[in-house]
Amino acid sequence: MSDIKQWKASVRKQMLKRRAGLGKGYRVSADQAILKRILGMESYRQANVLFTYVSMEGEVDTREVILRALADGKQVAVPRCGKGGIMSAHRIKSMEELRPGAFGILEPVESCEETRPEDMEFVLVPCVCCCGSGVRLGYGGGYYDRFLPGTPAVRAALCWEKMMAEDIPREKHDCAMDFVVTEERVIEYSR
Repeated sequence: MSDIKQWKASVRKQMLKRRAGLGKGYRVSADQAILKRILGMESYRQANVLFTYVSMEGEVDTREVILRALADGKQVAVPRCGKGGIMSAHRIKSMEELRPGAFGILEPVESCEETRPEDMEFVLVPCVCCCGSGVRLGYGGGYYDRFLPGTPAVRAALCWEKMMAEDIPREKHDCAMDFVVTEERVIEYSR
């Protein structure tokens, strides 16, 4: 294992331990503030097609964003994880079209139409943590780093402020973010 991979694994382990200690009250309050920040972003307002992860326990909650985007008349696509670290996007019309899939994550049912990455305009990306330079640390599967190069969409990682790290090592294949959205701020980067 390379030094960078070991460093990333160490940061991931440390930050997941930190995340486990975050209180539910903080997370719920922060999620509401992050939702408001997303809805206030020009990139969100102008997007007709939103691609977002469906949050699981311990992640910034995206369920309200999904419901709001559907209510706003946007097309909403969510990921389905396949073999070999490949992810596809499928349009949903309601939360009822989601079922547990790979890794126990809610995924679109088989009947949901696939959305082409090049049609996406705004993407919400999960993370374990981010740092001030806009580097995002995921879970290590590489799904988003394989998927994001195929879409011209604006990329925003969602991260609680308490999960912002001092520094995160970046490898060549790690995709840059356009924004990191926390409950306290929206940080913009140029990629």
